Amino acid sequence: MNDAPPSAAAPPGPPSGATAARLEIDVFQIAGDDMFRSRRSDGTGWDWSWAPWQRDWMDASHNQFAYRCLPLTIANQTGWWVSNPVGFAAVWTGRSEPGGVAIAFDRDEDLWRGWINDQFGMGVVTWNTPFLWRTRPAGSRLFVCGPINRFKHGIQPLAAIIESDWMTMSFTMNWRFTAPGVPVRFDAGEPLFQVIPLATNLCGDLETAAVRYRRLEDDPETFAAYTAWHDARRRFHERKAAGDVRADDWQREYFQGRDVFGRPVASGHKTKIAPPAVVSDGPRP
Repeated sequence: MNDAPPSAAAPPGPPSGATAARLEIDVFQIAGDDMFRSRRSDGTGWDWSWAPWQRDWMDASHNQFAYRCLPLTIANQTGWWVSNPVGFAAVWTGRSEPGGVAIAFDRDEDLWRGWINDQFGMGVVTWNTPFLWRTRPAGSRLFVCGPINRFKHGIQPLAAIIESDWMTMSFTMNWRFTAPGVPVRFDAGEPLFQVIPLATNLCGDLETAAVRYRRLEDDPETFAAYTAWHDARRRFHERKAAGDVRADDWQREYFQGRDVFGRPVASGHKTKIAPPAVVSDGPRP
């Protein structure tokens, strides 16, 4: 969780006169309509939707305190979820070759084993996905990962950054067992992976970034802001321990997009994300 305060200074904007290119996303359906849940009657099939901000474990936290961490809830709802198309149980034998994962499908094994298998070995379960994602402008990317802040015992999603500004092939989603002999289950309709388009080339941005390592006190403005926040946080917890503050109360500066001095500081600050409209060239399955 991010307890650190935002900087007192507003982040630098683009150079004068510069305009950021709008992110454009094309989602191409590769699979036939009959492979999507809305067109099937057996409870199986692919589906996709905007990622929600709620998580079961956050709902179950005391007084739902986990939702006080805005960076968590923003990450939860950034991008789209693609759902697992069919229920199955799987276990890894420990063999590194393909075929080392035993998969028992709930139904229609002959159909779904072409989509879900362990073609790469090493205890990796692979889904051949039904979409091709393309993005613009040039240099834009696609970040693909497991459903953010959602967990499954015994198996771990792999993450990837895809050059979606030019790639004309589909990608696979992969989860790797963390130990042999531990059975896992994927239900039909549970979120399988999260897709987050990026308007810029993240890797290129990092390669050309100006990075400095500094002592905090060497920047008087940031040092003063951090010290004020740290002292306020300490006093808040002291008051809470003394019973002067409700046990479920919390400080809200980050949530409100303002620093410890009450100044709005976050350009583009958000507490929730509205999904973009999806324009379809035809009826969506």
